[in-house]
Amino acid sequence: MRGTRRHLNLVRKESWMRVIDPASLRRKRINQRFSQRDLAGLVRRSQATIHQLETGKMKTLTEDLALLISARLFTPWEELFTLEEHEILPQVTSGESPKTHRESSAA
Repeated sequence: MRGTRRHLNLVRKESWMRVIDPASLRRKRINQRFSQRDLAGLVRRSQATIHQLETGKMKTLTEDLALLISARLFTPWEELFTLEEHEILPQVTSGESPKTHRESSAA
């Protein structure tokens, strides 16, 4: 075992938000009298992004964007989005560059 190095990666978490009900998101925007373009400008995204969220074509988004949209619509984020978290499990390797569970399963 001499000369063999072991690496242990720390557990990493990936997280994002998922739209609960695209139609509800659209209703909240309309109730605030925002067009898709208005809301997009307020959260610094494209009108197409808002359209995709409201039609269900874009199912996940970053936490930052979800929080911005919620704030602009004066709605708690929990009413519009759910938090999705996944842990990236560590993997012990010998002498190679460290790999995450996701990278090793993709290979």
